[in-house]
Amino acid sequence: MSQQGVEPASRKSTVRRSLLFSFGEKYGSYALGLLATVILSRLLTPKEFGLFTVGYSVVMLIDILRDFGVGNYLVQEREASRQNVRSAFTLALILSLFCSAVLFAATPTIVAFYDEPGLARVIPLFAANFLLLPFSIPSLSLLRRDLAFDVLAGINLLAAAVNLLVVTTLAMLGHGYMSLAWAMLAGSITRTVMAFAWRPYFWAFQPSFAEWRKVASFGGYSTASGVINVLHDSLPQLILGRILGLGAVGLFSRATMLCQLPDRLVISALQPVILPALADHVRKGGELKQPYLLALTYMTALQWPILLCLALLADPIIWILFGEQWMSVAPLVRFIALGSLCLFPAFMTYPLLVSIGHIRDTVSMSLISLPPSMAIIFAASFLNLEAVAAAQFINAPLQVYVALSFIRRRISLGWGEIALAIRSSVVVALCAAAPPAAAVAMAGFRFDLSIQAMLFSGTAAVIGWGAGLLITSHPLLGELRNGIRVVARQVGRWA
Repeated sequence: MSQQGVEPASRKSTVRRSLLFSFGEKYGSYALGLLATVILSRLLTPKEFGLFTVGYSVVMLIDILRDFGVGNYLVQEREASRQNVRSAFTLALILSLFCSAVLFAATPTIVAFYDEPGLARVIPLFAANFLLLPFSIPSLSLLRRDLAFDVLAGINLLAAAVNLLVVTTLAMLGHGYMSLAWAMLAGSITRTVMAFAWRPYFWAFQPSFAEWRKVASFGGYSTASGVINVLHDSLPQLILGRILGLGAVGLFSRATMLCQLPDRLVISALQPVILPALADHVRKGGELKQPYLLALTYMTALQWPILLCLALLADPIIWILFGEQWMSVAPLVRFIALGSLCLFPAFMTYPLLVSIGHIRDTVSMSLISLPPSMAIIFAASFLNLEAVAAAQFINAPLQVYVALSFIRRRISLGWGEIALAIRSSVVVALCAAAPPAAAVAMAGFRFDLSIQAMLFSGTAAVIGWGAGLLITSHPLLGELRNGIRVVARQVGRWA
């Protein structure tokens, strides 16, 4: 009996520790990335950002095939045997070689389509990156599987620091958009070398096809779902680059990047931990309904306040981060941020379905929801950038409804239970958004607030957020207290 009582607590402690390091790594990486953005926004033009973004968007479509879900396969597989790891690496290497060759061959066509010779210089670096990535998969995937997020944090922070150093140095030396491409490659090299140095699995690089059917089965569904989703995410940039020009792509990519602030601050830290934690929970016989609802409760209390405050304070934030030349991004940010409020369940959809063995559902729901979304974006692109951003008000609710319909069927979840789980977060979000909303009202319902007004209302928003947590006795309070205790213990050990 004692063991049964201790094991769940020990599991919770391990997950919390993993989350602590994951959050630390993501916040550190985001701080370095934000610093790079502030510097580069004053060194590069919207067109240069747009050129890199178009090239990156094209490459991401091919990268889904290259990735093939191999890393997630090793994380969720019940037994990560040597044959499984070797088979996964072999397939990843073959696909990387193939995709690299395809990318090289397609470069002239891509350059001609966008009539932009600069893409001929960027794309080969992406292809070189393809050849490098398979060699980091065994080490990084097994570190994730073991919830060794302290090691992963160190590796990824070092890679982010190298990226920052390279991109800023090259940009200041006048290398323009190529500084972004070289920095991306330098970061990948650092991550691969450090992962292999920490977990030098020489045996993993021995070619094997012993378990190729299992890897291919998982990877096929993962890739199909990924291609559709990446196509949806990349479509605005690809269409805008063709119809409205690379400058429009640069503006839209800056707006999207800013609206992904909750993802970068919260979801990006959760994502690496969620799948291995859920898979471990399922392997040990746990049910997922309550963990899922609790995750939604936490996420809405974090995501909604940030999005609402971002929509209200977009103008001064953009002025500080990007400078005067980017102020036309502000209306786009408001549309995308408000439209994204209903995307709170998205971060749990893929890991939950994969952990319970229903990866096929990810393909089915993508085929249902994303084609209409892509059609709406395509139609909006013939109007203007604001119309493309406003499409989020239609696309986001559609995608979430379809995803929740699949999840409700798999874990016997009611709509009322979801509403009950997020009820207190509505109050928390409104308490946080009240000070910025008051500042906008006092300025005559103008969004171009002064920096002083932005700082004051932003500080008040944080206080309002904390007050909302206390008023509602939000479950997130308990996790914050636990996080503080974990940090204190860790600091004590280091001291």
